Amino acid sequence: MITVLSVIGAEGVGADDITRKTGFEQERVAEILGGLRYRWLITGTGDLYTLTTGGTLLATRTHDLAVEFYRAISRDRTRKIPHFFRVIGQVRNELIRMGEDGYLEGLDDPVSAEPSIAEWLLGMGLLEVGDGGRQRTPAGEEVLRGLERCIRIAGVIEEFNAFFEFHSLEGVPEFALESIEDLINAELICDVPVNFEQRLEFYLDIIREAEWLHGVSTWSKPAVAATLWDLVIAGKEVELVITPELAAALWQEEVVKKGRDPSLFPNLRFFVSTIPISVGLTVTDTALSFGLFLRDNQTYDSIHDLVCRTPEAVHWGERLYQHYRAHSVPIMEFFQGGCG
Repeated sequence: MITVLSVIGAEGVGADDITRKTGFEQERVAEILGGLRYRWLITGTGDLYTLTTGGTLLATRTHDLAVEFYRAISRDRTRKIPHFFRVIGQVRNELIRMGEDGYLEGLDDPVSAEPSIAEWLLGMGLLEVGDGGRQRTPAGEEVLRGLERCIRIAGVIEEFNAFFEFHSLEGVPEFALESIEDLINAELICDVPVNFEQRLEFYLDIIREAEWLHGVSTWSKPAVAATLWDLVIAGKEVELVITPELAAALWQEEVVKKGRDPSLFPNLRFFVSTIPISVGLTVTDTALSFGLFLRDNQTYDSIHDLVCRTPEAVHWGERLYQHYRAHSVPIMEFFQGGCG
């Protein structure tokens, strides 16, 4: 599977090319392609197969793992890395071996590894014998970390492949995609409108529970605005990065029309993004809510969100928020610049 993913790559190839490049029998290639299509990691027909969004994420993570294995085997971390397909070819057998019973466990817990497994890991340069017995080498640490990340990203793709496939990841920063496995414990929330109105209860609960809140948004609803103001009045920190299109309307509706004096609420800070916003994001001290635009890159999907309450997900969301925060200006600076 890994080899075929690496052959398909970003451009896509036909079944005959996959057979020729991998050296696999046609029947074996057809079997692998069927499995990849079933898992929605590729799409296409015999003439051209391409990676889906999930397939691209998994292929990228697999490449990172293959590079670490290649460096471990070569014992030279400065050695030039070959093309993805050639790297996979160099370490394919080793990656398969690590998937067998006991090998990952042996790398994770070297002292308890079976003798034959420990011998192989030592030979690969992933373990060494120190004063306290067998222990991981620096290369072993990197490979273990890469294996765990591959397992986690595979879990995220398995759980949310349809979400990623029907939405656009265009504009999502690379660092966020590279650590998307931090959302492995997320839950996909579907807030279907009733009588053309969304109740947004899950989202409002996240706001009500927050000790602080950072958000990135392209839209606003009265119920959300009212709940956020309750948070502000309670003295909690609220920072929002919004689009230029939303800035004037939101300020007029929530500040001017309601006679609110912004100087009385130093804990509320609005920022206007200077780059396109491609996500919907709410991060609090205990929760993350993450949404995306549909594949047309024009329609924000306010119905589906990934919600997670793990520290890893909150940290992931905060890093993403800080990215947009770094590419924004305070709302009064935006207005004074004549942009509002």
